[in-house]
Amino acid sequence: MKADWVFLRLVAYCVGGSAALAYYPLSAFAAPDVIESAVAGGVAGFLNLTLGYVAIELGFRKSNTTFLKIVLGGMTVRLLLMWAALAIMLKFYQYHDTSLMFTLLYMYLLTLVLEIYYLQKRVIVKS
Repeated sequence: MKADWVFLRLVAYCVGGSAALAYYPLSAFAAPDVIESAVAGGVAGFLNLTLGYVAIELGFRKSNTTFLKIVLGGMTVRLLLMWAALAIMLKFYQYHDTSLMFTLLYMYLLTLVLEIYYLQKRVIVKS
């Protein structure tokens, strides 16, 4: 599997830019538990994106049926992993629920856009 460094740089810019934009409001106005929850949600969202990227890369050179099984099955597994991680973070680590949920929602939307962009880019290159 060969890494697409252009896409990975785009991911780094988006995640880094999001963190930079959130830094001042969180550091100036948020309690420490809110900041910890936002960081935990950001890390969980980033891991979700990483697993999605790996699934796309693993399945892209395969047949269309196998590709869909890998990508859609991977989405199901990632969703279940995110639910489990969310339950663990809320139940055992007692993260601030609102900041964790908003951060996970933002990261999910960001990763969804990035994954769709990456899939579209790969399909255009393959054609």
